[in-house]
Amino acid sequence: MGASLNGNQTIISKNGTFELGFFSPDGSNNWYMGIWYANMQEKIIVWVANRESPSKNSAGLLKLSKEGNLELFDAQGTTLWSVNISRKPSRVVLLDSGNFLMLSDDNKSETVWQSFDYPVDTLLPGMRIGGQQRLTCWKSSLDSAPGLFSNHLDPSGAKQFVLTWNNSVQYWESGHWDGQTFSGIPKMTKGDDYNISFESTSSGLYFSYNFPKGITRFLQIKSGRLQEYTLFEGAKWTIFATRPGDQCAVYGLCGAYGSCNSNNLQFCTCVEGFTPADNRAWDSQEWWSSGCVRQSPLNCGTDEFIDLSVTSYPDSDWSHPAPTKEDCQQACLRNCSCSAFAFNYPSGPCQIWSGDLLNIQNSPSNSRWTLSIRVAASAHHKGLSFKFKATSIVSSLAVVLSIFSFVMWKRYRLQPTFADSSDSFLRTFTYMELKTATKNFRSKLGGGGFGSVFKGSLTDGTLVAVKKLEGSRQHDKQFLAEISSLGNIQHANLIRLRGFCAEGSKRLLVYDYMPNGSLNSLLFTSNSKSKGKVLDWKTRFQIALGTARGLVYLHEECRDRIIHGDIKPENILLDDKFSPRLADFGMSKLVCRDFSHVLTTTRGTRGYLAPEWISGLPITPKVDVYSFGITLLEIISGRRSLDFNVKDSSQYYFPPWAATQICQGKMINIVDEGVAVEADIEEVSRASVVGLLCIERDEEVRPSMGQVVRMLEGKVEAQTPKLLSSAIMDKQADRSDTS
Repeated sequence: MGASLNGNQTIISKNGTFELGFFSPDGSNNWYMGIWYANMQEKIIVWVANRESPSKNSAGLLKLSKEGNLELFDAQGTTLWSVNISRKPSRVVLLDSGNFLMLSDDNKSETVWQSFDYPVDTLLPGMRIGGQQRLTCWKSSLDSAPGLFSNHLDPSGAKQFVLTWNNSVQYWESGHWDGQTFSGIPKMTKGDDYNISFESTSSGLYFSYNFPKGITRFLQIKSGRLQEYTLFEGAKWTIFATRPGDQCAVYGLCGAYGSCNSNNLQFCTCVEGFTPADNRAWDSQEWWSSGCVRQSPLNCGTDEFIDLSVTSYPDSDWSHPAPTKEDCQQACLRNCSCSAFAFNYPSGPCQIWSGDLLNIQNSPSNSRWTLSIRVAASAHHKGLSFKFKATSIVSSLAVVLSIFSFVMWKRYRLQPTFADSSDSFLRTFTYMELKTATKNFRSKLGGGGFGSVFKGSLTDGTLVAVKKLEGSRQHDKQFLAEISSLGNIQHANLIRLRGFCAEGSKRLLVYDYMPNGSLNSLLFTSNSKSKGKVLDWKTRFQIALGTARGLVYLHEECRDRIIHGDIKPENILLDDKFSPRLADFGMSKLVCRDFSHVLTTTRGTRGYLAPEWISGLPITPKVDVYSFGITLLEIISGRRSLDFNVKDSSQYYFPPWAATQICQGKMINIVDEGVAVEADIEEVSRASVVGLLCIERDEEVRPSMGQVVRMLEGKVEAQTPKLLSSAIMDKQADRSDTS
């Protein structure tokens, strides 16, 4: 008790395997306390205590106080990192596993804190990882702060690892563990000499491994891939495996306006008219995520375009009904926020991008498409040369060939047998089967803009919900292709599509049946006592969080990014445990409705429509964020956003009144009286502020759904706006779609 560590002092594990002390990355004035392999020429850091709070210019002081607190100070006495526990520890010890422990004062063998519970970027043998834990890369070789890429167990509870960008976009998965191998790692032999185990606990699923034949570690590297290093006796560290195999498969690898080519020694280059935002990072050839910046600022009235041959597109923001490339270009020019467009085959579609471009992939030997990137006229003229013109001609010829390839590929992909292939999880039903299952569509569960839903029972007794689509104008091939795409969407908070029927003009979808119906039917009942018992605060909060997670998957994680367009309590279904399942996603494609035609009669529900939709502006995922915000306030309050039955006329339109209460810190005033007594005040506060942020008029101010989830979970602070949003307070503007 009362011991300390500073300067060059270190702690070495019993057998001399690991060492704990202070270190400073070469070329940096930052000092950290960390753990590394002892007695090795190269200092391999496996854990950092103060990864986000370095000591400047000198090593710090680590002190175990008499009160049992472990604290790290800089030279000025500022606390950089600490461990505060309720029980006094007797001592600290570094094990040969690399685990740094604090042991109990009462029971000398009881661990009260351990570094293994707080991983950085390295997974060691015997280290258990799961729950909310993740391996997150360093920001750079000089900065151990969390970078953009992380590795963690699938949050859905599946026994597989996933790699994510910015804690939101998933770009690789290991495949499920079958007891011997991960299905997504084809070269993995049974066991691969590893002792792998999964453990289910009250806090989630956990993974651990051991490797008896050598020293090994898994490292989440700064360029987004997961690498396995092995050290056999008498040898150097060897990279045993790297996932994903293709460096360009890493999401956002090259940052904004960076183009990735797996065939190049330096994977990332800036597109013409741009230069690296951080030359040092790019010169190191290990970290390009800082991206590129424009050499010349845009001037909306005089901008031009450069054509870039690409092997794949980044995800576009919206499409525009333009019959020719020239029309598509003019549509982009008229919108000053448009950064690029693409028009690569006859009759469109015209794809439009706004904001920075991520995930541009360029391989001249394998280019299929042309992406037209907006640049300042001065930058464009500087780049024009005979070589550039010749390249454009060659690229044009390549595009002509790619058009033919694309048409042939589409013909093959859209064959009716696609949805009936052995790889599909969807079942094809006959119309008569579904007519019998629903007893001639007798028991109606609900209806909406896309059709009516009926309760049914299959021949094996399985209960299903059958949706009869209305207004579908697709041919069989188109319908089957879209159905196959929807069938691949699997998430714990999305309703599962079981099968379909496509006979003549008849279009029906078969979903899992949700025994507790829609959130709407329970949330807005007049019996507040029974409502409070069924929808207590804990259940409401989990419904809100689950719905948000489902939207994150649609917006950021599934292969074909989907804007739902109609988030409301009626489309949030509840299973037997009251877990939310979002319904009606992907419907627009099935009935050939285009988001670019911004009509309130096409999609959305009054009271939940974002201002930009009503104003006729292009649609982005932020329309779902707005609708979720309104829905979240309804979940908290147990009342509709527009209700003329309330006694106080100032509360007819609920959001402005709720905003006033939230900004004054009186969140409890908006909580449904049936659950107000037992509600978790901290959760109420987080949810209320998140709801307020989501319904901002300016879509750019609204958070993404990934940010919404992190704020609801408490991982990121949700801060109340200093000024009330004009969208919230402008009742007349927002009532235009609700009156």
